[in-house]
Amino acid sequence: MPNASSANLPSDQPRTQAERTALAETRMVRAAVDLLNSVGIQGTTLVAIGERSGYSRGLATHHFGSKAGLFRTVLKRMTAVWADELARNLGDKTGVEAIIVAIDSHLDHVRRHPDFIRATNILWGAALDPSSEFKPNVTEFFRIQRESVAAWVEGGKKNGGIRKDIDAERIAEQYYGGLIGINHQWLVSPDFDLAAAYEDFKLNMVRLLSTSK
Repeated sequence: MPNASSANLPSDQPRTQAERTALAETRMVRAAVDLLNSVGIQGTTLVAIGERSGYSRGLATHHFGSKAGLFRTVLKRMTAVWADELARNLGDKTGVEAIIVAIDSHLDHVRRHPDFIRATNILWGAALDPSSEFKPNVTEFFRIQRESVAAWVEGGKKNGGIRKDIDAERIAEQYYGGLIGINHQWLVSPDFDLAAAYEDFKLNMVRLLSTSK
């Protein structure tokens, strides 16, 4: 989890209030990810997060207000890590090239941050509960991701690399449905061949979209 603005400071230089707040949030989010992966939703309490991150019991409650507020922040922070990585790798690529880079980047992200992927999927699953207070955040995340994929497809249709008859929005839905399905299978099946699944998914997407057969 990136350490926000809490960069290493000389030991004799006190942190500002903003730096202390950012550091506390980073530590508590990290503690929440660890707890989600070890004890699940029920065990990830604000008290447990405060204790695990080395702060007073009440600080997590003061900082996030509720478990829903905490989970919204956790999702936001984990999503930001992925979004930053993807943006760096994509640059101005579009069309089939963008989709290839995005799939390869996601596999790399999953391998480097399996704790984020598991915690994210736990929270996505909890968002299916009708009483979930952070379901709108999950809904918004998927909307933004689908819009990005649809934009790549439209870009490819304009530059001639993607077939004109392709429906960009439907492809975006299938794209994220595929990634989520692959990751769900990997998370529950230790022997699942993650790399092969990503490679097959990438090749199938390219075959479906590309004008060159």
